[in-house]
Amino acid sequence: MRKLVAIAALMFTACNSGGSGDSTVATPTFSPAAGTYNAVQSVTITCATAGAAIYYTADGSAPTTTSTLYVGAVPVAASKTLKAIATAAGKTDSAVASATYTLQAGTPVISPAAGTYATAQSVTLTSATPGAAIHYTIDGSTPTSASPTYATAIALPVGATAATTTIKAIALATGFADSSVASSTIVIDPNATPAAAPTFNPPAGTYASAQTVTISTATAGTTIYFTTDGSTPTTASTVYSTPVPVAATLTLKAIAAGGGHTPSTVASAAYVITLPLAATPTFSPGAGTYTSAQSVIISSTTAGAVIYYTADGSAPTTASTLYGGAVPVAASKTLKAIATATGYGTSAVGSATYTISTGGGTDFLAVCSGVFDKQISLMETCLHWNPAIISSTIGSSQVFCADTQKEIAAGLITYNPTQGTACASASQALTCADLVSLAGVTTPAACDTALVGTVNNGGACYSGNDCKTGFCTWDLASGTCPGTCQPFALLGQSCSSSICADGLACDASICKTESPVGGACPCQSSLWCDTAGGGAGVCKAPLPLGASCTLASDHCNVLTKCAGAPATCQSYVGLGASCTPGSTPLDSLCGLGYDCDSVTSKCVSWPKVLESCATIPICINAYCDALAASPTCKAYLADGATCNPSLFGLECASHHCNSTTLKCDPSTLNRCALP
Repeated sequence: MRKLVAIAALMFTACNSGGSGDSTVATPTFSPAAGTYNAVQSVTITCATAGAAIYYTADGSAPTTTSTLYVGAVPVAASKTLKAIATAAGKTDSAVASATYTLQAGTPVISPAAGTYATAQSVTLTSATPGAAIHYTIDGSTPTSASPTYATAIALPVGATAATTTIKAIALATGFADSSVASSTIVIDPNATPAAAPTFNPPAGTYASAQTVTISTATAGTTIYFTTDGSTPTTASTVYSTPVPVAATLTLKAIAAGGGHTPSTVASAAYVITLPLAATPTFSPGAGTYTSAQSVIISSTTAGAVIYYTADGSAPTTASTLYGGAVPVAASKTLKAIATATGYGTSAVGSATYTISTGGGTDFLAVCSGVFDKQISLMETCLHWNPAIISSTIGSSQVFCADTQKEIAAGLITYNPTQGTACASASQALTCADLVSLAGVTTPAACDTALVGTVNNGGACYSGNDCKTGFCTWDLASGTCPGTCQPFALLGQSCSSSICADGLACDASICKTESPVGGACPCQSSLWCDTAGGGAGVCKAPLPLGASCTLASDHCNVLTKCAGAPATCQSYVGLGASCTPGSTPLDSLCGLGYDCDSVTSKCVSWPKVLESCATIPICINAYCDALAASPTCKAYLADGATCNPSLFGLECASHHCNSTTLKCDPSTLNRCALP
């Protein structure tokens, strides 16, 4: 259990390492994704390699290590292409990532919408682009920058006879392409009569199956507009063209307008759908006592069912973890699951309790799971992480525990139950204050000695825990597996293809002594290097709560974030807390998995599967299909599924889209098969 307590704390860093075998830096990613926007954007560039430096260009040229160093969000106030690479000591530079941002003024919205009205109207013009100038005409001609500039509402008075006005408008803004032309024809007719209110077939009522509802009106030549969320329809609502599917309880509302008539009164119909329930999920292997870690498959006999589950015994909902593959069960626990499917109601809750009893192995799995569970609970309590984000972290830690147990069983690691129990006790005593160090707390001696590798240098290994004194590596280029235990690089030795021993840091490809506070850089992992005075820089401790800080280089401790004006280190906040919206989901003080809603100024959850990610382009346990007309969170694709390399593998469960086959496949960075 070598430094097991500190492992989960490494998840606090902005980029996560792919393992000791990584030889190429991960390709940078951009948020928000490339696309067309109606407002100035603030683009965050990140990578998946710990400690990587990112360099970028904003003129479409290929970036190099002499390009601009990324230190904070890049403002995009005009259409441009960003390109970036990431570098890290001892690794091959990443591939070039590219994202083109097109800024176009938002097409004006004309209100009220086109139609016939019996009374005078006051027409307003708006654009989604802040500060855009709107130019318009009222004679049906195409507007240009020389047309009148909109400043106040356009009055359309009522006269003795019908009067028709066609308003057209465009929006212009510096740095933005001109908007599309908006057009609206409004008729003011004092003698106009309202259209007949729409009717629904079948009528409102309670039904035992999904319905297909036809909407009609007795007034010929009119258009029907409707809503499905109970809101009042207008001529800007959805136009009715085909029967409306009603698969769940909802209220339809509709109006008829046009054809020389004013809008009808609002018609409404409430439908209650009592669907048959989806089949209750089942578990394989079933509940019981086992002598080793299990990989549990959850299924439902209902075709096309989507399953959600919990691993802490709590009741699952559609906000719980989306089932995407076998669930590792390395320690005793209860799984619960529900199933949903089109045409069915949510199933009853399926439940299975697993007891893992493997003698000495049980001690390790329980200790390992307990250490991670404590660290993960601290993430929620101290950092206000979204529990949905934490649930996926729990799954990853369980895989680590189960893999390590396999190495123990294979004789690659010796486990000391006494030291393991002492390690577990020490981890349960951790508090928020212990997380101030980015590298985690000082690891208790018991955690360092609970797992002891048995493999000498030159021997085959599957993880660093297998090695007696060194680290484990394997040849990613040829796919050679298992790897080989190699000695750590010592003071003054090259670390271009090795790892420095404890107490040393790789600086300019040479292992150098890590310095404490006040020493010369490189620094101990919990410190930061202050180069303001020139030279090698001085090691300083993370800034505490309330300390003054610099937004571009946030050196606050892990429990706080640099924010505000003047900038100070402030505590993170959780769901429903008051917050100040930022330009991206990572800019506010809301914990990981939350964003500050620009309307309510409250922390709200990142979107989940099937929810829109147009505003927040980051999904929980899913990926954002940013290339779709309506960006939506979608479930990860399994190996073998067709993928789009433009999404950089984000849609694949393996996070790797093969650019040759255009199929999801295991990344070469994945851990090799265990014995």
